Amino acid sequence: MRATNIRPENATLTYSLNLLENRRAFWSLQILSIAGFGIFGVLFVWWTIYVRPDWLQLFSRRIAIRVWDVFLVALIFVVFIGLHELIHGAFFWIFSHSRPRFGIGGGYAFAAAPGWFFPRGQYLIVALAPLVILSLLGMALVAIVPVTGVTGILLGMVTNASGAVGDMWIVYRLLREGNNIVVEDLGDGIKIYALP
Repeated sequence: MRATNIRPENATLTYSLNLLENRRAFWSLQILSIAGFGIFGVLFVWWTIYVRPDWLQLFSRRIAIRVWDVFLVALIFVVFIGLHELIHGAFFWIFSHSRPRFGIGGGYAFAAAPGWFFPRGQYLIVALAPLVILSLLGMALVAIVPVTGVTGILLGMVTNASGAVGDMWIVYRLLREGNNIVVEDLGDGIKIYALP
């Protein structure tokens, strides 16, 4: 089955989530994202120390924080959040051949394809692509960039992974559903339909 912009006949709505209407889900995902920042931070720092022990020496010597550092951290957040959503959008486009919708609202950025219905396998790829691609790319770059660039890449990887908590929640939901489903991504939420 391929993505379609026509809702399949006899599709039955089995799950719906709108983060603008469901504030409990919104705040739960925000809290999980903060926890994810800590968990992924530990994992990626462990990887970085393993492949770049010289980074730990440089990092431990530099304690003072400058205004420029705060600007760089903000820039890294924006760049990696943007890359995350662009990767979602690229896979929406690959599967639908239609331009995705991008936006910022309600405290999060999103890529969406309203009106398009993606089979489970395609949507799993859309959901997991930013986490997998940027994590693997970041882990490879940490091993080869000059030591002064490692912290920025590390922060970007952690930002991306913690920002993927909502994507991981959707993957969890999809894996609980049957194989014969389609997913519509509305940006502020998703709808999952079972097919006969």
